[in-house]
Amino acid sequence: MNNIQKVLQFISNSSDYVSGEKIATEFSLSRTAIWKIVKNLQNMGYPIKSKMHLGYYYEDTNKLNEFIIRKNLPQNLETINFELHDSLKSTNIRAKELSTNTNTTQNTTPTIIISDQQTGGYGRYGRSFTSPSQTGIYMSILLQTDMNTLNPGLLTTATALAITRTIERVLGVSPQIKWVNDVLVDKKKVVGILTEAVSDIESGSINQVIVGIGINYLSDISLFPLDIQARIGTLKDIVTTKNISRNFFISQILTDFFHLYSTYQSGEFIAEYKEKSNLLFKNVTITQGQNKKMGFVIDIDNKGRLVLEDGTILNSGEVTKIRL
Repeated sequence: MNNIQKVLQFISNSSDYVSGEKIATEFSLSRTAIWKIVKNLQNMGYPIKSKMHLGYYYEDTNKLNEFIIRKNLPQNLETINFELHDSLKSTNIRAKELSTNTNTTQNTTPTIIISDQQTGGYGRYGRSFTSPSQTGIYMSILLQTDMNTLNPGLLTTATALAITRTIERVLGVSPQIKWVNDVLVDKKKVVGILTEAVSDIESGSINQVIVGIGINYLSDISLFPLDIQARIGTLKDIVTTKNISRNFFISQILTDFFHLYSTYQSGEFIAEYKEKSNLLFKNVTITQGQNKKMGFVIDIDNKGRLVLEDGTILNSGEVTKIRL
């Protein structure tokens, strides 16, 4: 970690103004050097306030900051790895690049990739995921696993529930989940989830999993293509009222995600997931590739699969219509 990062971390972790003299003493630098470093950080967009006789204070606003995220994580997550970027084609693509790195594959610690913008974000079936700069949360979680089999659908449902818990607790609203990967607020999609498995070419076993999360956090709907504006929503009004930074919200998502991840394969969370589902006891149309299936939803089983009244069990697909 260079001196710029050390100073940023020190100021970010301080709960009040910290003097330039104290920072200089901490890192054996001159006060002039600290002043120059802080100016550099301010020019990079970090919201550091300066006040005569008091020093420097980090006012957590909209700038992504690994140290602010870490500060709000529980102790059991303090060792996870982070990569923060101003722009990426896709955080999932970056996670796939890391998955082939020898150092990454030998390290069992999860890696979190976050970008302020995605230029080629994508969702299920390769659909484009609009990712405007400085407004959304675009994050991928790269996980190591020694499992020979994996239920991506169950992991996706667990992730959806974790995010609804975060939205409920932090923002005070009650989302619904549209099976299998969308979180809705006021019946409009605010969160998309894409789980991808990375398999070993030689053995064919799944040794890594990527959970991609996209959230319209402070997003303005006008920034999205016209053909989807009627279907998507944003947390902007709620977030602005509550004044919750992206950094804090990210830390809460990770807290809820890893709490569920440790036991998600048991399916114990499904009862709570069903309480938040918007599909139970409704007629739906599910699309799987070129095929369509219509039916009445009677259950979501402990593997996260959709159960229809006629006995059909679906572990994947897209719900394209919902009727009472």
